Formats: sequence, C-alpha cells, structure tokens
Amino acid sequence: MLDKVRNTIKRFGMLNSGDTVVIGVSGGVDSVVLLYMLVKLSEEYKLSVIAAHLNHGLRGKESDRDEAFVKKLAKKLGVKFTSKRTDINSLLKKGDSLQDIAREVRYAFFEEVANRYTADKIATGHNLDDQAETMVIRFLRGAGLNGLSGILPRRGKYIRPLLDVSREEIEEYADKNRLKFVRDSSNKSTKYLRNKIRLKLMPALEHYNPRLKNDMARLAHIIAKDEEYLEDKAKDSYKNCVKERGTSALSFYLKKLIGLHDAIKARIFFIAVEKLLGSSKGFYSYHVQDFLKSLTNNAPNVSINLPHNLTLYKEYDVVSIEQSQKSGVRSQEKETGISFEKLLKVNGKTKVVADNGFEIVIFKSQISNLKPQISYPYPPSPDSAYFDYDKLKMPLIVRNFRPGDRMVPFGMRGHKKVKELFQEKKIERRRRGLIPIIVSGDEIIWVAGIRQAEHGKIGSTTRKILKIVMV
Repeated sequence: MLDKVRNTIKRFGMLNSGDTVVIGVSGGVDSVVLLYMLVKLSEEYKLSVIAAHLNHGLRGKESDRDEAFVKKLAKKLGVKFTSKRTDINSLLKKGDSLQDIAREVRYAFFEEVANRYTADKIATGHNLDDQAETMVIRFLRGAGLNGLSGILPRRGKYIRPLLDVSREEIEEYADKNRLKFVRDSSNKSTKYLRNKIRLKLMPALEHYNPRLKNDMARLAHIIAKDEEYLEDKAKDSYKNCVKERGTSALSFYLKKLIGLHDAIKARIFFIAVEKLLGSSKGFYSYHVQDFLKSLTNNAPNVSINLPHNLTLYKEYDVVSIEQSQKSGVRSQEKETGISFEKLLKVNGKTKVVADNGFEIVIFKSQISNLKPQISYPYPPSPDSAYFDYDKLKMPLIVRNFRPGDRMVPFGMRGHKKVKELFQEKKIERRRRGLIPIIVSGDEIIWVAGIRQAEHGKIGSTTRKILKIVMV
C-alpha cells in the first residue's frame, strides 16, 4: 500500500523535497494511516510533519478522547502536534447544515495552522470511497462538471495521498500493522446524508457494478481533465470580454459574450461572481440559465436579481453584474429615484451630493477674459464645457434629469429631448438619474459628460469665458 500511495504522490506532484506538511488527523482509521504513511515517507522527502486536530465538541467525552488519542499518537511518532477546541453548535444559524459548518471551521483551522508553521502542503485522508460518495452526493444535487470532478487529488496547498486507496485497503493495512485508531460513533447515524449514502445507497449500487468505486474514480479524473481545459478557455475568454472591472461591479461586451459557446459563457458567469464575492456558493444552474437568456433578450434593458445582493443587467450592448451597496449609499435598483439640486459656485468648486448621501460629482469653474490667441475646443470635451459668461442667467443650477427635459444641442437649431440624447449614447436607464444637468434660467446648457447646448456658446462678441470641468 505504501507503494500505491507513493505512486499517487508522484503522479500528481503532491510533495517536494523539504516540504512542511500539515496533516488533518481526526483519530479515525483514514487519518491515522495517512499520518503513518507520511511519517514513513518523511525521510525520503525530507518532510517536516505537523499533526493538526480540531475538537468540534460535538460528541462530548468522545471528542475529548479523540483529541487525547491524536496527541499521544503524535508524540509516539515524534511529530509536532497542534489542536483547537471549538463549539460548532454555537456557530449554527437557522437553515445551516451542521456538516457544512463543521467542514468550513475545520478547513479554516487547517489554514490557520499552515500559516503558523509556513507549511507548504495540507494533507487530508480522503480515500477512494470518499470520492465515489462525493460524486453521488453531487450528482443527486444536480452538480455540473466542476462538481462531478469529485475530490481533486491536489488543489492549491491541499493534497489527498490516499485518494486511490479504498477504505477496505486502509482498514486491512491498519489491522495488519496493528495500528490503533478511534471510531466516531456518529458515522453510524443515517441522519447525515453522506452516512445514508455510504451505508445504504452505495451497497445497492455495487450490486449492479462491483467495481463502482474504481470506475467512478476513473470518471472523476476524466471529468476533471475536461473541466480544467474548459476553465482555461473560460479564463482567456473572460479577459477578452471584460469591459470594466471594479470591486463591486464587472461589465462585459455583449457581442463578444454572444459569440461564445454556452459552456464558456456559464463559466464566465461563475468567474465574475467569484471575483465579486470570493465564492460562487449559493449559485446554481438556474442562475446560469437566467444569465444566458438575458444575453439574447430583445429588450434593450433587462435586470435580474441574483443571490447575495448581486444584480445582473443587460443594457444595450453591455452586460454587467453589480453588487448592491450598503444602506446610506445608492442602491442600484433605485438609482432612478435619486434627487439632487445645488447652486454651482462660479470661480470655485461645487460638490454635488444626492439626497441619499451619495456623491455625484465635483465641478470646478473659473471665469477668464477672452484670449484671442487661445483656441477653445469645439465641440467641447466630455469632461469640460466653455460658455460665454455674459449670455448666461445666474445663478447656475446643477440638478438631476427630469422627465420632459429638452435642450438645443451644440451645433443644432431645434430642441431635442434629453432622453433621446441618453438613448443615442446608450446610457442605461437606471444611470440617467445620476448624470448632472446644468441649467441657466430655464435653459439646459450642459448635460455633463454627454452634450453641451447652443445656449451660452462662445461667439464673436464673447468677452468673458466660463470654464466648467468635472473633476
């Protein structure tokens, strides 16, 4: 069996000479055999081994017994030992799975120990049976290829040297070498899904295929290879499709997304979610279907609510996934309801803040005498506008867009609806309320960043220039 484990380690490049390895040791037969195996290989690989045990406090005296057993075993084998006690029940919230929370706490503990000892690897005792059971669980939950890849032999720092070894082989090895271990009484309880599958479903399936576990392990390796290839393709496509990146929002070019295969689009969706949230937990195939349908929806503006305060928008030729802000800051779903109105300071700075406290823009304005030798930009740039100061009616007002707003755009004669300017520039409906509009008397003179008006433009009689800049 040692040779089998050694081959798995070599096959997947699990260990390098001189590695420091944290081994998760519960005291059960799998983790005990793993500890013995890596201690045997420690001279060959020049390993530094740390046995790490988390006492979940779920089984009272039995949990304390397990911790004492692992501590004694580590001392016997001459390896470092570290442990931690936690109360899992105190961490549970309504609707939480005890097994899921216990797993999260356990892996957080492993990471903590690895950081403390600057460990290169974290080894867990997952075996061939665990692999098959995991694939069945994920199949029953409707997982995709990523889920059906099962337990990966190596993922980042994590390694599973026993993944090609069956539970029966592990128990035979322990019996033959008279290795002591503890038994977890909760493993016999069928109230947990994994135990129910292990004790009832797997034996029934093996009646139809005695080699089921080996065949599923082989299938997991094949699926993992396919998934790795698709993930690489998706990462390349993601980079090509991204229009803008931010900490709370990502946007993509619609045309580039539509040209991709649905399998790649789906993975791009999950990459985006993970970039924004750090995890795609809670996102399922029906969320992917909503994403795919939105791309081909003929409506110019589409929005879909997603888990964890994310919202998907398809607006004209851009698709974005955005995270809603905390209270006191703008809510993406309510941007059209934002209101603001403020006097614009001439020869100074004006900070425009909406009624909900969100900062819209800062304007800087300055009056200067006309200098014939200077050529003022025609048309003005998006971030700045120039006016004949004497043609303007004071005070100037900065406000939000209102239905029915009209102006005479620079270079034109007739009035035009500001709404039409937004449509021409493909400004998303929910963002229109955030675009500041500067008004002189009853005339709109600048839809900031979009279009300056004819009213107040510089001419042959101009003596004073008012320059307004968005900073």
